[in-house]
Parts: sequence; structure tokens; C-alpha cells
Amino acid sequence: MRSRLLLAVSTLALTSASALASIDINGGSSWGGWSHRGNSRDVGIWGAQSTTRSYELYTTVFTFNNDAVTGGTQVRGNNTPVGFASGAFSTGAFANGNTILGIGLRMNGGASAVSQNFVGFSLAGTGFQAASALGATDGRVSLSQWGKSGDFSAWIDPNAGPSNLAVLTSNGASQGGAGTSSNLVGGYGSGVSYDFAFRAFRNGAVGGGLQMFFDLTAMQNLYGGGSNFITNGWTNGATPIGAIGSNIKLRRAPSPCSACSVSRVRVGAAEATRPAANGARPLRDPREKDRPIVRGCRIRRPRLNSGTLSTAPLRIGSRQPTMR
Repeated sequence: MRSRLLLAVSTLALTSASALASIDINGGSSWGGWSHRGNSRDVGIWGAQSTTRSYELYTTVFTFNNDAVTGGTQVRGNNTPVGFASGAFSTGAFANGNTILGIGLRMNGGASAVSQNFVGFSLAGTGFQAASALGATDGRVSLSQWGKSGDFSAWIDPNAGPSNLAVLTSNGASQGGAGTSSNLVGGYGSGVSYDFAFRAFRNGAVGGGLQMFFDLTAMQNLYGGGSNFITNGWTNGATPIGAIGSNIKLRRAPSPCSACSVSRVRVGAAEATRPAANGARPLRDPREKDRPIVRGCRIRRPRLNSGTLSTAPLRIGSRQPTMR
């Protein structure tokens, strides 16, 4: 059954974690350098639909520095660049110095890591809201309903890997607009390249893990009107994403209408807290005082762009295929 989770953990200031410790990039067989954000069924995380699908949610933010994939299987199409190589349609992606956002899933019970996943970015911070309780109906998890113009979602297919970037061309239906969007499908131009500035690596299926990596620096440049802005191949005209600012809220689900989680990530200049490598919750940053550990760790992030940084929530979702 599908489920939506909104990971509404508190702010996470994006830092260069790589300067403090290496990041495990292995599809989720271990979680060194990641912060445990909570379970998909937690209040403040769960958004809508299935109340039974269970997985642990992790995040990390780091400055890329020749980081290597050490395990797992890359989720990719025939023309998706291998590992963190940049391709013809992902110029400058995963270059040293770029800011990388990682989102990880560790499945529990019968939940499978073989799923369609998407991450939606609500850049104004008003789009997503976790349900008030597990099973409640007041969660806000739809980008087309609650998003603003320039908000976007990145899609990762269980077989082809990176497969679509959808950008709102108007405000969502509950934000005074029509919720229309334009899609960059299957990579710029060819329709089959599956070459984007985000990648995924998987470890196992049922009870397995999944790690997704989003190059925020390259995404702003390629899809946000930068010097390498991709203008061809859009379904409804080239539409730049909004500015990725100081806060990112994550919403994850197994499809646009599936298991969704939302996590707020704040871009700041605090120190990162090193999480335990065995998947345990991270050590507490002394500045967090009495805040619950699941409220997040602090990470410094290098500049994506100059000027005042805005709030940027992110929506994450995934759909588990129907078993036959």
C-alpha cells in the first residue's frame, strides 16, 4: 500500500560534512556521515496514505571532494553517467566544491528499496505539512496543490534511475494558481539519456537501502537559469527552478501520491555532528541543548549563490511496485 510521509524535522544547517568525516556511499549498507531523521510512521514525518510501510530516513549534506562510491548498485538507465561522472546533459555535476544533499532510506519489514522515488522542493517553505497524527487527514503533501511557482520535484525510477524534473509554472491550486508544470523528461533533448544532476544507489530490495544524491550547486546552474541552463526538451517550455535558499524541506514518497516524508534543511554555518556509522541516532550538538535528537544535526553549506537566502522546503516520495 502506498503511503506519504512528511518529514517535518526541525532545521538542519547545511555544512560540509566531508571536512569532518567521510560519507558512506554504498546504497545503504552503512550510514557513516549521515544523520538519522526518524521513521516514516513518526508524527511530524508521516503525511498521508499507508500507515504501515516503515523505513528509517537519513540525510546528509557535504561538499563534494572526489567522493567515491564504495558499494551497492547504481540505479541507472543505459545513458546515465556512471557513479558521479558528469554527462552531456549534467555539465559540472558532482564537481569538487559543489554542495551535495543526500537522502537515505533504510527499509524495515516488508518494505522494499526497489521503488520509484521523488524529492519535491517547496522553496517558499509553505508547501508541505506533516499530518497531526498517524492516520490523520490534515497532511499537505501535494506539490501541485500546495507548491509555488518555481517549486520542483526530481524523479528517480526504480530501473532507469534519474528520469524527470518537474517545475511548477504556476502556484498550486490551494495557493491561488492552477498547479501547472513543465517537465524535463528522461534528460535534455534525447528523451532517453536519463542524465541529470542527481543520482541513486541501492543495496538489496526488501529490507534494503537506498541513497539518493542531489547536486544543489549544479541543479541551480543547469535548471535555475544559470550559465548552463537547459532550455530544450521541456514539455511546456523551459521553466527555471526557484532559488534554493537557506531552508530545504524534504518530502519523500513512493510516488507523487505515496509514502511521503518531509524534512526541513536549513542552510547555515554551524558545525556538523558526526552520526554513528551503525545507523544509530547522531551525537547531540551541544548547541541543540534540550531539543530532541531527531530534530536534526547542524551542517555548514558553501555558497550556492550570493545575496539573501530564502526558505526552501523539500518534498520526498517513493512508490513501491506492486508485487505480482
